Amino acid sequence: MKKLYIFDFDGTLVNTLYDSVIAYNKALRKHNLPEYEYDSLEEIDFKDFKNSITHDEDVLLTYYDEYEKGEKKYTQAYPGVVEVLEQIVNNGCEVAICSNRAEFQLEDYARKLFPNISFNSIVGYVPNGPFKPDPALINQILDNVEYDKNEILYIGDKTTDIRTAENVNIDAVVVTWGQGDQEAYNDEYPIKVIDKMEQLLEL
Repeated sequence: MKKLYIFDFDGTLVNTLYDSVIAYNKALRKHNLPEYEYDSLEEIDFKDFKNSITHDEDVLLTYYDEYEKGEKKYTQAYPGVVEVLEQIVNNGCEVAICSNRAEFQLEDYARKLFPNISFNSIVGYVPNGPFKPDPALINQILDNVEYDKNEILYIGDKTTDIRTAENVNIDAVVVTWGQGDQEAYNDEYPIKVIDKMEQLLEL
């Protein structure tokens, strides 16, 4: 078992996609633009949604505002996440978060969704800061621990997460329940592609 498990957030620990789509459509309506169409929330394709997002700064600002003030009733941890995080910590290991989401949002979500989990570090985007796969974000975590790199695991859902782990020479695991695609699942760098959170405990 590894000693430190570092997790991506969106698409790995927490499903934030549905509330993002709802907020985006509210923004489009406010600007009298056609909404992003989907049959059901569960069938939304992340890549299709991402590719549909406008570059219009006014619409994007409205989107961010709608997201911030939204109820976010669909935002929740994926099945098995809370239980596995608790098991990792109970086994004497540590957990951390490294994400491109704004750091203040990560801290707020962690308090609300994982109140009983003590994270070693929560590192996210700060104004004018770097984004993954730039190693600077994850190095904020690595520089403050004494584990060997072979004792550390990074878990994410997309190719960006794989390159982040590769850039700091630590093992990576890819999950299939988030926002990833076949490019990530077929990448040669990860030591494992998992379909259930519980499979982390087998490594």
